[in-house]
Amino acid sequence: MWSKSDSNNWQISLSQQQFIDHCNAARRIIATSDSQRWLLFNEDRYTFAVWLFALLGEHRTPVMPQNAQPETLSFLADHVDAHAPTQLPDIDPRQLTAASLTGRLDTRITLFTSGSSGQPQAIHKSIAQLLHEVHTLEQAFGAHLGDAEVLSSVTHQHIYGLLFTVLWPICCNRRFDSPPVQYLEQWHGFHQHGRRYYFVSSPAHLQRYEALAPLAEPSASLRYVFSSGGPLAAAVPERFVAAQLAAPVEVYGSTETGGIAWRQRHNRATAFTLFPGVDITLSAEQRLSVRSPHLPDTNWFTTEDRVQQLDAHHFELLGRMDRIVKIAEKRVSLTELEQFCATHPWVAQARCCILSEPKSTLGLVVVLTEQGQQMLAHEGRLTLRKALREHLQRRFEKVVLPRKYRYVSHYPLNAAGKITQAALQQLFIENVSL
Repeated sequence: MWSKSDSNNWQISLSQQQFIDHCNAARRIIATSDSQRWLLFNEDRYTFAVWLFALLGEHRTPVMPQNAQPETLSFLADHVDAHAPTQLPDIDPRQLTAASLTGRLDTRITLFTSGSSGQPQAIHKSIAQLLHEVHTLEQAFGAHLGDAEVLSSVTHQHIYGLLFTVLWPICCNRRFDSPPVQYLEQWHGFHQHGRRYYFVSSPAHLQRYEALAPLAEPSASLRYVFSSGGPLAAAVPERFVAAQLAAPVEVYGSTETGGIAWRQRHNRATAFTLFPGVDITLSAEQRLSVRSPHLPDTNWFTTEDRVQQLDAHHFELLGRMDRIVKIAEKRVSLTELEQFCATHPWVAQARCCILSEPKSTLGLVVVLTEQGQQMLAHEGRLTLRKALREHLQRRFEKVVLPRKYRYVSHYPLNAAGKITQAALQQLFIENVSL
């Protein structure tokens, strides 16, 4: 478990000696260079973790791109001085002395978030902030996890995967080197080993996983399923509960704020519970501000989200401040419109975007249920469009209704697993209007 060796330094004591030896061998390589900012990208979680802790141990700054695409690396050229090696270092048996990992609490990590615009934005986090968040996660979920290892379908290059699949298990001496999962069959195969584990995933992946019944036995193996990075469709927790599984733990937060709250939607409960140590306050417009040890200071951080506070520890998430728009001089909440659209039996999910042609109108991108797909195949787009508009007019004025509709099997996602306005708008550029 990690601890503060004094007010300026951290220490992690582990039973995984080979990992410590690899980290210290990598640290000796880093020490031969004067470079401060190191680009760190590696799809292998174990190798990534070795170079991460080597850089932190030498008080260097790991710079973590969302992906290794040429445009991404070109954008980061001015942000880095060197590239971390992509292979594990050789271990010198003559230098195997350390039994722990150490470093300074003020060492920083640079992550990137694209937000809704798609433009990468650098976010700097100290290791002290991240270790505080590890402590929060362990306080909230550690007792039930025990010695469970981590299984994951998300990248560790983002704050969610970094915390849940690398820092948290390492700091709490849990196994973290299982192969990544992309397909449900891989998850089933891992589950059959019978070892205790928790699964770190995303809404995009969980939406696709339907055959969940094989995961119910042995019942003690799967301790938690975590989801973050975006809203989870209501059908997903219902599917888990129907398979005699606990609903996924949905973690709400951001790269800037760290974790804010969590929920498990059993029996249609929708309220979020604040993590220990997190305080919130609301503006007159219900805009959420946060104060927590996951932030760089004790100041309030104002988010772009609207919430309804239920009591000191619980709130309902209402949607983004920037998702209240004016259409034909009428204010409309895109989140409310999407959620109401999804109450139609033909709609699994709905997402709105702003179209300018020449004045602002709405486009609606819909993932259909099986019943909706059958209706589309037999009756056509115009009939489906008419039915959805009639449904929406039960809640919204006709003038604000979406003018254009697209039907997709899944939403386009960026490297962080998020749906951007630009990607939704592109669907209307590439297709004939209906």
